Amino acid sequence: MKSILSILLVGAFVVSMPFIFNKSVTVTEPHKLDVDGNFILNEWVPSRDGKGPEWDYNLKPVQVSERVWCFFGALEMPTKENAGNMSNSCYIKGDDQWITWDTGPSYIFAKQAYAAMQKIADMPVKTVIISHEHDDHWLGNNYYKEVHGATIYGTELINENYYGPRHVEGKDYPGMQTRMIKALYQNANRGTVLAPVDEAFDETTKLNISGVNLEYVKVGYAHSEEDWFLYLPDDKVVLAADVVMNGRVTSNRDGIVVGQINAINAIRSREWDYLVPGHGFVTDKTAADESVKYFALLKDRVLEKMEEGVIADYITKEVTLDEFRDKDLYYILSPGNVFRSYEELEMFDEDDLIDYSAENSSDEEDDAEDKEEKEAA
Repeated sequence: MKSILSILLVGAFVVSMPFIFNKSVTVTEPHKLDVDGNFILNEWVPSRDGKGPEWDYNLKPVQVSERVWCFFGALEMPTKENAGNMSNSCYIKGDDQWITWDTGPSYIFAKQAYAAMQKIADMPVKTVIISHEHDDHWLGNNYYKEVHGATIYGTELINENYYGPRHVEGKDYPGMQTRMIKALYQNANRGTVLAPVDEAFDETTKLNISGVNLEYVKVGYAHSEEDWFLYLPDDKVVLAADVVMNGRVTSNRDGIVVGQINAINAIRSREWDYLVPGHGFVTDKTAADESVKYFALLKDRVLEKMEEGVIADYITKEVTLDEFRDKDLYYILSPGNVFRSYEELEMFDEDDLIDYSAENSSDEEDDAEDKEEKEAA
């Protein structure tokens, strides 16, 4: 028996030799070579556009409001087939520049997005604003920095948790290989370098950039450790990023349920006509409805089962959120969301939920008092 097993192991090793060393392989199908002629060892799915130096994202901007256009990604996980185009990013038209909200999965994506927007208005991108640290939202940063000289606003966590190419003690080292960079073909991520944030804010900040009034709203620990959304009060537009999704189930791998509910409530406390989610295609007044329902049900049902004595090992069998079975990524992501929420909600306190309507009333009173004082002066 041992001799037969030994023969099988030796045979398997001999067969695998060309694959291990990437040599002496006869390639009969050119799509199994990447754009640089390297044999693809582990991925046997042909590239959608395997020829040439750049992946063609075939980007078409959609006008959401008078001065906001967005690019909408697929309702999928990042794959070679979608080249990372699975999140939404937007352009805001200023008086003399474009303002970009989230820059997408790669340098090439950002370059092609700008080319499409340049046909609408031939202005540079001088300001980039990033919603959170997940890399499908900001790997286009270095295109705008290198080509347009843009200033990048965003969370300090990008600078703390990611690093680009660096020179240490006379040696050059490449940048971090993030999830997105690992997932894409080389002709999709070529040129992508991890570009740091230039300026980070501690709290919600009001800005006027190129004639556009913006409110960069910090919601803190929600979908990720630090999330922000962008509010355009004059346009009544919210760019929500990943604290709101529709058409698919969210990934709460780095988030918390209470934080998500608070973030969504902060958005709902604003006056808006259009909302662009981080993933999804619905942008009207119903855009946040799925997220509102999902996290409310998740919280309530997990707490209910905990009260009944259900332990963590069985919570995904007891809480299934069947209302979302028809949404993309339900089977992949929802069980994990349920399990992680159990761990979080063991320490749940109703006081953790923020009443933004009360906060806004207080802010309005303060604004009114300031106005009266200025008029009196």
